[in-house]
Amino acid sequence: MFRVPPVDDRDIRWACEVLGLPPTAFHGDDGNDPRAAVLLSDETLDVEACPGSGKTTLLIAKLAILARKWKSRRSGICVLSHTNAARREIERSLGRTATGATLLSYPHYVGTIHGFVNEFLAIPWLRSLGYPIAVIDDALCEQHRRRLLSFNQYTALRTTVANKEKHPNVNFVGSWHVASPDFLILKENGNQVFVDPNKPAAQQLCRLARQCTEDGYYRYEELFMWAEDLLNKHPEAVAIIRQRFPLLFIDEVQDNSESQSRLLQRIFIAGDDPVIRQRYGDSNQAIYAHTGATGAQSDLFPVDAIRRDIPNSHRFGQQIADLANPLGLNPQGLIGLGPPVHKVQAETHGRHAVILFRDDTITSVLECYARYLRALFSDEDLAEGTFTAVGGVHRPGENTNAPRFVAHYWPEYDHEMSYAEPRPKTFHQYIAAGWNAAGADGDIHFVVDRIADGIYRAVQIADPAVKRTQHKRRHRSILELLEGQADLKERYLALVVRIIDDETDIGPEEWQGTWVPVILQLAELLTGGDINPVHLDEFLVWPDEEPDEEVVRKARRKDNVYRFPSDAPTVEVRVGSIHSVKGETHTATLVLDTYFYDHHLNALRPWLLGEKTGQGTEGARMQSRLKQHYVAFTRPTHLLAIAMRDNLDAQEIEVLKGRNWRVGRVQQDGGIAWL
Repeated sequence: MFRVPPVDDRDIRWACEVLGLPPTAFHGDDGNDPRAAVLLSDETLDVEACPGSGKTTLLIAKLAILARKWKSRRSGICVLSHTNAARREIERSLGRTATGATLLSYPHYVGTIHGFVNEFLAIPWLRSLGYPIAVIDDALCEQHRRRLLSFNQYTALRTTVANKEKHPNVNFVGSWHVASPDFLILKENGNQVFVDPNKPAAQQLCRLARQCTEDGYYRYEELFMWAEDLLNKHPEAVAIIRQRFPLLFIDEVQDNSESQSRLLQRIFIAGDDPVIRQRYGDSNQAIYAHTGATGAQSDLFPVDAIRRDIPNSHRFGQQIADLANPLGLNPQGLIGLGPPVHKVQAETHGRHAVILFRDDTITSVLECYARYLRALFSDEDLAEGTFTAVGGVHRPGENTNAPRFVAHYWPEYDHEMSYAEPRPKTFHQYIAAGWNAAGADGDIHFVVDRIADGIYRAVQIADPAVKRTQHKRRHRSILELLEGQADLKERYLALVVRIIDDETDIGPEEWQGTWVPVILQLAELLTGGDINPVHLDEFLVWPDEEPDEEVVRKARRKDNVYRFPSDAPTVEVRVGSIHSVKGETHTATLVLDTYFYDHHLNALRPWLLGEKTGQGTEGARMQSRLKQHYVAFTRPTHLLAIAMRDNLDAQEIEVLKGRNWRVGRVQQDGGIAWL
């Protein structure tokens, strides 16, 4: 029977030393830090860790200790994360220690849930069934589906599905996924697309689904179905995986979907001889891809019997803890032990702000916030700190119910560039992302590599079976492939130089006539065959703008950073969605009110005023709103501010002030009048 290597206080002291942490990092100055008990535990646990509690550091320390003591050469530790960003953070931290780095190779596994399911279950099973693996990508799979349909087929299917859905803009080709190995069930957001699979439209979509699989094209979600199919037909695979991985860690578990959690439970926990599993997360921060989406239902987190709470946050002080705690669905009673003072010295106690605006002052909110930051923080603090403004809704929509989305506060905001890992939709956006990465010092190698990234993306669109290069410098890889192609190499370098010199001076006519042919020629070389240029029309579109000074300025700063003052900035505020900053730590955060069925902060007024705490009997929409804004409220170390419409009455303003909020009204000149 497997036994977890024992951990003692000496191991914890060793972990503190190799990770560069104080000796009492996990015990606390008083010896009562609950994280020490988690490090010492060799049992199945659910660790409910509050924002800023050092959850990832705790997990890294435990993994480093276990790696040091691990003896087996055939069985290993399985570490699963929800996102690639979380996976990279774990890999980067483990790689800093010689012992931790051993977990990054056989027999261990560190990766995402999707990566694990694909590598150990779905892909081997698909290959054994004779299905190729060309592409696992939602966008490229949708593109292939469209290519398989003639215009008449596409039009007829669109009409049928749109009438059924009573929605003229339904994306019937891209939104569904195959949900059965016989291709008879297609699902969209968990719901079956067709009630009667025998109808002509349903049969045609099912044939299309089968053809996509036979061509090797898959949506991410479909791989879970194929993994389930393997386990249904070969249940002995469970014992094999458990023997290989007798110890399982799952990070950010609150974000796992039902399909992910159900499959992982089946693989590692259900039935006889479960593995030892330790899950780390915060159920109050479970925010998903779209409002209304839900997480695990059959394998809930946390399980009360094995729950260990870590309510101590080293990120922020008690005032922010008190303001954020009521928004947690299940309030932990946050204990604020921060903020850290080694970078930012400003004293912000009692300075957390409610900023009220009216229709004519919405676009002055960010300036007001920037002015407030400049008043509170020194020049050194402003240079060292991270300052953000985030909203729940950041994609553009109807202009009613303003402020509906983030751009209502700042029209220059580009939602496509807001993600931690932007996925530009056009070649021009790749260029903008390159200038964004280049930053203030203008390091153009970022721009050059993003140009090369755009070319590889064009190649994938033209032929998704072509794998993206893993070369660290994509530009260098293209140059290597162009050896012996002197003319095309010269034209490629001319394209790079033209863009670096001043891409804002390139008009649509020059772009289409001179540079698009170069990209198409490169794509044909890299794919090894003819391509249909029509497939790249949308990707290679060029904005039709006049190259005046304002356009040049915006093009070189499509980084969603608001700078104040504009002529000689001393304050930089990164603007984005709440989703885009999850897991981050900021010096100061401004939460912008946005709209989905109601203005979020307006709907949360009872929690802000202290009239409600936690989820109570709230429905799914309000629970989602609470979780989203709990995430936003717990990002800052020093200053929390919220911006909402000026419709509070005098009594409510006094209540907010009594709860340690400053309340001020935005002025048209960007100033603020404190009430």
